[in-house]
Amino acid sequence: MNPPNQQYYGQYSPAGGPPPGQPGQSYPGYQQPPQGAPYYPPGGSPAPGQPPYQQPPYSNYNPSAQGQPPAGQYQYPPQQYPGVAPQAPSQYPPSRPGQYQNQPYPPQQAPQGQYGQPPAPYGQYPPNNYQTANVNPQAPAPYPPQQYGASAGAPQWPQAQQPMQGYGYGVPPTPASPGYDPAQRAFHGPVDTSSDVEALRKAMKGMGCDEAALIRVLTSSKYDSPWAMAQLVSDYNRRFMRDLAKDIESETRGDLETAFLALIRGPLEHDVRVLIKALDRAGTDEDAMMDVLLCRSNADIRAIAAEYKRIKGHELLVDIKDDVDDTLFRLYSMVLAATRAEDAAPVIAADIDRHVTELQRATEGTIGANAILVAQIFTSSNAAQLHALSEAYQRKYHRSLEEVIEKEFRGDMEDALLYMLESAINRARSDAKRLEKPLYRTPRKDRLFINRVVSLHWDRNRLDAAKAAYERYSDYRTPLRSAIKALLSGDYEDLMLALIRERK
Repeated sequence: MNPPNQQYYGQYSPAGGPPPGQPGQSYPGYQQPPQGAPYYPPGGSPAPGQPPYQQPPYSNYNPSAQGQPPAGQYQYPPQQYPGVAPQAPSQYPPSRPGQYQNQPYPPQQAPQGQYGQPPAPYGQYPPNNYQTANVNPQAPAPYPPQQYGASAGAPQWPQAQQPMQGYGYGVPPTPASPGYDPAQRAFHGPVDTSSDVEALRKAMKGMGCDEAALIRVLTSSKYDSPWAMAQLVSDYNRRFMRDLAKDIESETRGDLETAFLALIRGPLEHDVRVLIKALDRAGTDEDAMMDVLLCRSNADIRAIAAEYKRIKGHELLVDIKDDVDDTLFRLYSMVLAATRAEDAAPVIAADIDRHVTELQRATEGTIGANAILVAQIFTSSNAAQLHALSEAYQRKYHRSLEEVIEKEFRGDMEDALLYMLESAINRARSDAKRLEKPLYRTPRKDRLFINRVVSLHWDRNRLDAAKAAYERYSDYRTPLRSAIKALLSGDYEDLMLALIRERK
């Protein structure tokens, strides 16, 4: 497809552009290097006076490093994939086929959070670049310096800063999920916890434990926000000079204890605790790792990596490297680089067609799949772009992309790629199937089920969608409430029903 004639999904290209070959129309796929850009000698060594390289990404593809198009070049306004809100005009020019293949590494700094590079502080974004005038519009904007090396004993509470530019498309970044950015506290007023902290202490004081009282207080709608739950825990600890988590550990047992702790820790700390347990054992729990790290926004990934370092005292990627094979490690290194296309990034037909061709060549079109290239495309695409890739692959090659992944990959890599693809195609159905699988396994994987229920508990809209999809797509076509009542029992059953906002 010639760049002057490219179309975006769902719309026709606008009229009025200069015809091919006329002044103002650059040669297709060619981009002038930025004026004044530093020269990097061959072989990967930096130029004199330049800082040493950090470990580069595992793919040369990096949309954020592409500069603005030459002045006067005709640009098309961003068109949207159905269901994506209209966005501001995109400044990302279509890149030429084969860009993932062996090409010189562009002069740029490594993204923050990449392996070998310190992540941004917890809850902090780099300064906003898309609202600042650029002296050289063709030069890629450098990553700003960020604080690093804070003490591991306490979380960082940075001052509010403007979000950075969305990767490669000039769109605002996706905000962090509730509970992942300390700046969100400003939007949640304090709640009255006085009677609830007394009820919690009374339930655990003396002989025995009133589990029903714990369930009633901790699943109250008053504490639907992670910040309200954090206040409850803090007020309890301060009022009685005790630790609520330790009290729960001493008074409850088994799956009930696991669920209570997951709830009071809040979504961010719980994600980190899940990762620690998944990596600190004989045999990595890949299901738990995928739940925490895949299909997450860049803001969430940065927060998780920073909180992991605060709690453990060292980098998450170092621990992952010690527990997984090299191919899966490289996939997670791309994820933790936090350079996924933001949710507002458009779906561009030319890019989708190019990626579809590259996916076919990296899988069915070669002997031995190129797992790194496939991982690069998947981890750098948002949900709408992955959905478009799946549909375009089916149209072009008359095979589903899921079938290709299942045929060409095995083991953990297959599971990770399918996890991302299925979530992009239909997230509610994917959530529903992930709730069903641990319930009906033999033996039942209660910890995995608890982690997934608690994660959905913090997102009411996503929970409601998953419950509706469960009744439609589960093997037994029963409501989630009925499955929990049939398979669980006692206080554990009551707590799970309360977490999905159902009552016994």
